[in-house]
Amino acid sequence: MLTLVLALSGALLVQSQPDVSRLPPEQAAQVSQIFSGMTRMFETLGTCERQFPPEVGAQVRAAMANESDPQKRAASAFLLAAYDKGKASERAATITQEQCTAEIEAISTEMQALKAEMEKTAGAQTD
Repeated sequence: MLTLVLALSGALLVQSQPDVSRLPPEQAAQVSQIFSGMTRMFETLGTCERQFPPEVGAQVRAAMANESDPQKRAASAFLLAAYDKGKASERAATITQEQCTAEIEAISTEMQALKAEMEKTAGAQTD
């Protein structure tokens, strides 16, 4: 599990797809899915920013800008870049509230399923 966390943390630090070459195939797939899900969620949040009250975007930025830990600060910078990418997309001007809600819910559902899968895998490894 530690290798899994390190691979994901390393990916966020260098703002690229994680190096999963030293992980077992199942964990490598999970790291890639987490990385992809987090990136998609923040891009979607950026794309949907105009659907939120104005203070929401400011709150997201403020919360992430206040990180004092260098690793967390690097991860925050990566996620904010994904947010900005979504905000600057052509789609941001036309996406509807319903589309935003559906996309955010779909990503959340995927991430919850992945979390449950990882917990199951971790539990099986400790048995």
